[in-house]
Amino acid sequence: MPLAGGTRLLAAAEEVPNLLDLVGLGLSVVRVEDEDLVIGATATLQDLVESPLAYPATAGLLPLACRTASASRTIRGMATLAGEVIHGDPDCEVATALLALNAVFMVAHPNEPRESPALRFLRDPSADLEGGGVVQTVMIPGAPHGAALERAAALPSLPPLVSVAVTTTFSGERLSRVRLAVTGLEGRPARIIEAEAHVERTAGDDEVLREAAECVAREAHFREDARASAAHRRQIATVLTLRALRTAVERGRRREPPEMPRLRSPARRRAAAPLPYFTSGRLELKVNGRKLRAEAEARTTLLELLRGAGIFGAKSGCGAGRCGACTVLLDGRPVASCMTLAVRAQGRTVLTIEGLGTSERPHLLQKVFAEAGAVQCGFCTPALILGARALLDAVPNPTEAEVREALTGLCRCTGYAKPVQAVLDAATRGER
Repeated sequence: MPLAGGTRLLAAAEEVPNLLDLVGLGLSVVRVEDEDLVIGATATLQDLVESPLAYPATAGLLPLACRTASASRTIRGMATLAGEVIHGDPDCEVATALLALNAVFMVAHPNEPRESPALRFLRDPSADLEGGGVVQTVMIPGAPHGAALERAAALPSLPPLVSVAVTTTFSGERLSRVRLAVTGLEGRPARIIEAEAHVERTAGDDEVLREAAECVAREAHFREDARASAAHRRQIATVLTLRALRTAVERGRRREPPEMPRLRSPARRRAAAPLPYFTSGRLELKVNGRKLRAEAEARTTLLELLRGAGIFGAKSGCGAGRCGACTVLLDGRPVASCMTLAVRAQGRTVLTIEGLGTSERPHLLQKVFAEAGAVQCGFCTPALILGARALLDAVPNPTEAEVREALTGLCRCTGYAKPVQAVLDAATRGER
């Protein structure tokens, strides 16, 4: 089975006998070709959040959808674009954004190369992948003039009850193209073509937009489940659709450039040293500045390897990437070691809390966490400190919002107030 980010496959209860690792195939590019955005299948959600190319090429829609897909920067740094839309949640907002952006999936297949529009591919990815197909790239043809994403969820970190993605393109004063995609349906996310047609070739007046929102409520088949009734989802969709249409039309009319956050300097990324076929054997990696040689099997996780070697700073928590307690830095990037295969660390550098400082000579971050009383129960403190280390290495003077974003998902119990203050205090001291 093909393996990219592993955030779904390695968190599943099923045992997969054979894995084909796609990460070393060079499919993580993000580039512009002839005004089209080309994204490699193994580009991570965080790659797109941090890509200066993705904002103008998608009117900010795709980075926003990637950010809302997971509150955890660590998970976004592992989850891949193709994996998220193929194996992800049925209410996947990344898929919704790609539908609204007219994305095209480029599939390498033993029989023939395939170009599959998102409208077809995302309805049933297995139809294009059956027989050995693998997504190589996702292409977004031309940038829309405006875009918007609206969502309603019980909590910001939970999947949406309904989300609506809209893109608009103008020709003069009239809308030449409108794409509108919705989640919360009986099946996968889908475009509501009847509502799109209602708005196209108009000036986008408010009455027309209201009628389009009513069309969504009428034409879309919303899901009935324990979280919400179909009628409730229909009411929510009407409100969100109108809001998203208004925003996308107004932004498109103004040709308003998308707001781009301050982007981190990308950490150096290295693929694991090539191992053509691996069932079990000895791996070599550098952990906390020292070479570690250890025996592992193909399914051994990095967490299991480290703890087997007596390095217990990375904690074993949920085993599914949800709690953050197992976080370590792999070549400077936070990863959930419970969902990172040890073989992927071959020839690479791992930093755990033990390598940051000692009780005799603690690192600055360890000092400020203790001074601020930010340790709380202590189980996730190593993850919080390592997440802070990765942030300060990239952004020496972070804002409070940037600190909160960097620490989100690394501890399940905290209110984050004291850890955030500790990181801000470390930044003001200027020591590294």
